[in-house]
Amino acid sequence: MAFRTTTFMLKNKVVLNIILAALVLELISGAQFYYFQQILSDELEKRAETELTMKAMVVKNALNLSENSLMGHLWEMERNIALPDSMFGIMEGVLRSHPNLVGCWIAFMPDYYPDKGHLFEPYAYWDHGTIRRQIIGPEHDYSQNAAFKEVVSKDVSLWVDPYYDRYSDLNMVSYAVPIHDKTKNVVAVFGLDVSTRMLGDTLNRRHIYESSFDLMLTKEGQLIASPNPDIVDAGDVSHIVNVINDSSVTKTTSRNGRCKIATFRDQEDHEKGYIYYASIKEKPEWQVAVVCYDDEVFGPLRRMHLTILLTSLAAFVVLGFIISYFIKNNRKLADTKKAKERIDGELRVASNIQTQMLPRQDAIQRDDIDVYGSLLPAREVGGDLFDYFIRDEKLFFCIGDVSGKGVPSAMLMSGTHGCFHAVSTHQHNPARIMQAINETMCERNENNMFVTLFIGVLDLPTGRLCYCNAGHDAPVILSEKGIVKSEKFATALEVKANLPIGIFDNFNYEMQETMLESGSTLFLYTDGLTEAMNKSHKLFGAERMMNLLNTAEDLPPRQLLGKMNMEVYSFMDGMEQSDDLTMMAIRYMPKQFESNFSETLMLKNDVHEVTRFSSFMKSVIEKLDIEKSLGRQLRLAVEEAVVNVINYAYPDDTDGDITVKMASDGKTLHCQIIDAGIPFDPTTQEKADITLSAQDRQVGGLGILLVRELMDSINYERIDGQNVLTLIKKVK
Repeated sequence: MAFRTTTFMLKNKVVLNIILAALVLELISGAQFYYFQQILSDELEKRAETELTMKAMVVKNALNLSENSLMGHLWEMERNIALPDSMFGIMEGVLRSHPNLVGCWIAFMPDYYPDKGHLFEPYAYWDHGTIRRQIIGPEHDYSQNAAFKEVVSKDVSLWVDPYYDRYSDLNMVSYAVPIHDKTKNVVAVFGLDVSTRMLGDTLNRRHIYESSFDLMLTKEGQLIASPNPDIVDAGDVSHIVNVINDSSVTKTTSRNGRCKIATFRDQEDHEKGYIYYASIKEKPEWQVAVVCYDDEVFGPLRRMHLTILLTSLAAFVVLGFIISYFIKNNRKLADTKKAKERIDGELRVASNIQTQMLPRQDAIQRDDIDVYGSLLPAREVGGDLFDYFIRDEKLFFCIGDVSGKGVPSAMLMSGTHGCFHAVSTHQHNPARIMQAINETMCERNENNMFVTLFIGVLDLPTGRLCYCNAGHDAPVILSEKGIVKSEKFATALEVKANLPIGIFDNFNYEMQETMLESGSTLFLYTDGLTEAMNKSHKLFGAERMMNLLNTAEDLPPRQLLGKMNMEVYSFMDGMEQSDDLTMMAIRYMPKQFESNFSETLMLKNDVHEVTRFSSFMKSVIEKLDIEKSLGRQLRLAVEEAVVNVINYAYPDDTDGDITVKMASDGKTLHCQIIDAGIPFDPTTQEKADITLSAQDRQVGGLGILLVRELMDSINYERIDGQNVLTLIKKVK
């Protein structure tokens, strides 16, 4: 009876504890939900500010392109001001240099050409791919237009707020500049028209969320550009504009003070949304707005919270039955088992964490490189490591072996792995990467442990392998020359031993380099392979390994490592593994780029060459029949890179040559920019933090960010004293 009473009381106590635990879990879950909601809200604010910055750059670039098209012909127009019939030819030149314009016009001062009438306004415009000419009739008295008066009276250039043009049946904005005669008097206003639909399509090419969209408004709040009405209802756009302009609506300022934030309810289904908007700091000081919806931002978090809550409650119910069933068992045995399971569980978690730190075997899926690695720890956790990833058309890889065994070695292995990733994201010199890792490891190496490490950087387009060794076993190169079985083709890579990392923080590591031939395989390993021991205490050995590699017969990396593992375990014949066994194989199979189109342009480091380059790019894009929006991206990215070389590759007052090569196989476009100027690798430069304000952000970096955003890949090499920058973009 006493036992039953004790069991009953224990069961009630367990039930009470489960209920209390469920309540605590709910409180924790609620706190987590609130915490993560705040994180998402802050992240949304940062992403919105980044989006506003990028969209402002896109809008300003589009406006600058239009302004440059006009200003490039202004001098010619002023020189021929006495020849009114020549104006149409000049305007046609403006339109051909910028096909996205609607048209351009010249409004002369009244009675400037007596024989042309009191008002004379020639107009040229695009009409289904053809440029048309027209003289605007006298019913359009532009001399009374406020913008015309402001340009003439103040002698300034300006963007005109949006208006409806009955001649083209379009909503447009116009850019107007004064035209002077030889006495510097304003005699006319030269302007071009830009469709607000084009600006709206440019703004809404890419969004932070699927249902979000962007708007552009004047400084006074008048709508300029919005998404296509087929995508976003015009009524919703109008409602959002009213919210922005309504002074009674509560608006907040972002933490960085870079934008204003307002909330609204969708008119149709009353869904909550957020509006982030800010003004472009430069003229014409228009406003850009980003709109996103609450459910898309926070909906997944709410659903995840509900799922976790229900799952947790179900788990507690199941746990109650399990505890009730097993509570009658021997408590001491249960406690002992629980302690053992806790230790085993922690070791399994540690082992899983180590495994998850390794790269996924399908992380790289390319035709020109095949990489495979394996790590078999001698204990639950090991001290070996390997890693690989591709950045800027370069394969970064490493393999290493930490001194000692068990948890301490595993912890040092994790630190080394993390340092390799952190440094390699902005550095491609393996010696410098090794130096940075060594300095970090020496700082907190109180146990005097060390790591043998090999780091390699393979340039995929050229096959140039740069590497640095720190006391590790030399990798082996398997050449395709070994097709004849009797011919040995496994050769150890020539390496300088250097000291392992973690010994002296001021040791100077040296970089070496070689060229990998097409079809070659680089085999890397730790001493757990060569020092594997059988029951007779004999070692597997380097000679046995080399003999096996010489009979590999051009095996792919996965099969090569599988064969090596089988041979090692067959040799050990049941002997317990004494050291971690780690191997990695890299097969280099560069795909020959066969171009059916190739053109080259030679430039000087003179900013005036940009005009000639722009014509060259336009010609290339037209010949390849590249879609217009993609063509604009290509022109923007390549021009940014070329202008950077023109401005900075050569010292001041030094003439230099710049070669731009364009090649295409019909699917991708390869652009090479070659100069013999100062060595400069743009892929190692820190990305500009566009979340910072203009005052806090360091100068530079936006151009590199723009090129990275617009191109599919970017690669840099210093070859024979020349900078070679390769940009690649899919065009079909």
